[in-house]
Amino acid sequence: MTLKAFKYRIYPTEEQSVFLEKHFGACRFVYNYFLDLRSKEYKENRRSVSGLECKRMLVPLKQNLPWLKEINSQSLQEAVLNLEKAYQRFFAGLSDYPVFKKKRNHQSFTVPQHFSIDGNLFYIPKLKTGIQMKLHRPIDGIPSSLTISRTPSGKYYVSITCETLMPEVKHKPAATIGIDLGLTSFIATSNKEKVDHPACLRKSEKKLARLQRSLSKKKNGSNNKNKQRLKVAVLHEKIAYQRNDFLHKLSRKIVDENQAVYLESLNVKGMMQNRHLSKSIADSGWSEFARQLTYKGEWYGTKVVQIGRFVSSTKTCCICDAVNHDLSLKDRVWTCPSCKTVHDRDINAAIVIKKVGQDMPDIKPVEKRASILSFKRKGKPASVKQEAHVKMHGVLTP
Repeated sequence: MTLKAFKYRIYPTEEQSVFLEKHFGACRFVYNYFLDLRSKEYKENRRSVSGLECKRMLVPLKQNLPWLKEINSQSLQEAVLNLEKAYQRFFAGLSDYPVFKKKRNHQSFTVPQHFSIDGNLFYIPKLKTGIQMKLHRPIDGIPSSLTISRTPSGKYYVSITCETLMPEVKHKPAATIGIDLGLTSFIATSNKEKVDHPACLRKSEKKLARLQRSLSKKKNGSNNKNKQRLKVAVLHEKIAYQRNDFLHKLSRKIVDENQAVYLESLNVKGMMQNRHLSKSIADSGWSEFARQLTYKGEWYGTKVVQIGRFVSSTKTCCICDAVNHDLSLKDRVWTCPSCKTVHDRDINAAIVIKKVGQDMPDIKPVEKRASILSFKRKGKPASVKQEAHVKMHGVLTP
């Protein structure tokens, strides 16, 4: 069994939109309130406020602010849990310090229990009417939670997390592949193939600049500025969809055609410091591509291995293993000083990555470095998770 999310576009009525906006605002307020509380407490008293303490303080906070009682209590608790997860990721070195949520950015709240799905309608606590969703594909598995979100362009979505039994892995050809990520071409493979960069942002750059110039000239607080802001948000959304579509299709193709995939581990954050390449690097989506390869490999039985960050794959000859220390960034084709073989820079790097990956010892999959939040007290057994009861098509399922 594995957790899999199914995302659908939803079309709330005007009354339902007001209800959802209240939930977005309340969950955002709770997140920001406890983030401010924890930051000030540590700065002034050098004391860390735990997630369990924040969860306990949520009840008196609702008594002081009666409008919070209009919101589903479990959704507010999820906001506290999300803040604790953000702190856990920060302490594990996986992300920066948590920041305050803004009203105009992506908004969301989670409903962990007591929701129901009936056809193309779903029901959540505190809302009597069902919200319509575009069920473009069937829900596979037992729903465990759902998350409702709104994009900056004003579109609403619901993401339903299900416990799904993955199908048996089909037989694959005994093929392995090494992948070198680049800017001139998105990837170069050890099979001597190259995939062109989609350059989604670059293709829309002129239109985006025109819309942003128009936005800067609008009067603050006017309806015209809000309309122009939506146009900019829609274009950013389109660019993101184009990039994700490209990455999903390419990653699935690679996973389906190979039993093992080897790729390099890049310091993307450090590379972004180069002001001449930062825009192209951000437009590439290298980290997202590696993430998609990793989880799809787990789903469909393909081993995905990232080699060490400091392996000199570009300067090493794939024939004789000699290292060319004089190789510069502008040299796209170079000749090995030892065996005199002429190499394409990216193809050679992909072959070296594959060789290094195959020589690495087999290791067990790395466990999550950031522990998922569980409010456990020392000396006491952890409480058993309460299973969500979800109504699917009129049938109550555990």
